[in-house]
Amino acid sequence: GCFRLERLPGGACTHWKAPPLHGARQIQTSVTEVTGSLQSKFGPANERYFHAKKVVTARKHRGELNESSILEYARAHKNEEVMVGLSLLCSLPVNVVERSLLDQELTILLAKACNFEWETTMALLFLATKDHRITAHDLESMKRQFSTLSSKSFQDVLGYYQSRMQETTASSESHRLPHLHAM
Repeated sequence: GCFRLERLPGGACTHWKAPPLHGARQIQTSVTEVTGSLQSKFGPANERYFHAKKVVTARKHRGELNESSILEYARAHKNEEVMVGLSLLCSLPVNVVERSLLDQELTILLAKACNFEWETTMALLFLATKDHRITAHDLESMKRQFSTLSSKSFQDVLGYYQSRMQETTASSESHRLPHLHAM
């Protein structure tokens, strides 16, 4: 399900809160998770994505994938490279990164979890906006939000999510039919 940040009256984020799950929402969540699982294994089916995956993965293997490379990709408006790079740096499926980048708060949280500087976070925020524009007022508000958040808290959330993904993967593998394991 979706999570949201609880806020104090002064605007500071305090903790994650999950909404209650209901039948239709559970079905939609299941469909989204299955789709996301397929996309995380195979990625979006386009040539630009496959090229980005190849280039960025090679860069990671050479030890050259870091915050400055994400900043470089974001400034050049290379969406696929940003998604693949963040996916590799955060050990998250591409579809999770993609959805996070479509939401300003989640983008800020992801950047904080990666311990990125404001400059990189700002480039990621501009990347997802229409015509790559954000009003000065909105940008200042986002900068205040970014500066009040603790990286440690969101690294813990990211760690929890990663361990949950590993548990889900292990659980789904154990539910396979016995004859499939013998192959």
